Parts: sequence; structure tokens; C-alpha cells
Amino acid sequence: MNSETFKGLQNVEELEMDGVYKYTVCKSTNYKDIDNLQKVIRADFPNSFIIAFKNGKKISTTEALKEVKK
Repeated sequence: MNSETFKGLQNVEELEMDGVYKYTVCKSTNYKDIDNLQKVIRADFPNSFIIAFKNGKKISTTEALKEVKK
């Protein structure tokens, strides 16, 4: 979590999903903010992606966008 790999990113959290560790750097309900941040992060982490959760369970980003639009 304090690795130089994260190059000063704030709010880094570690998740274990299906036996694989993944790292998150931001939580927000504003998709535009997350999308913009991902564009910045991809400069250093080209395989980064957006994940969404509802009630603590991972959901598709499509489903999350539908929830936000309600």
C-alpha cells in the first residue's frame, strides 16, 4: 500500500476479489469524476479500470450508471 508503485496516489485501498488483489484509488458516486481520474491514472497504470459496488457487492458499471440516473 505504501509502495512507490502508487506514485503518491491518495486513498489507495486493497481489495481481494476472486483470489486476486486489486487496488482502488477513489470512491465517488460521480461517474464523470471517476472517468476523468481514470484517464489520469492510465498514464502510469494502463490496465486500470472502473469498478462499481452496490451495498458492498461488485456490480457492472452499466448497472451502476443506471442506478445513478434514477
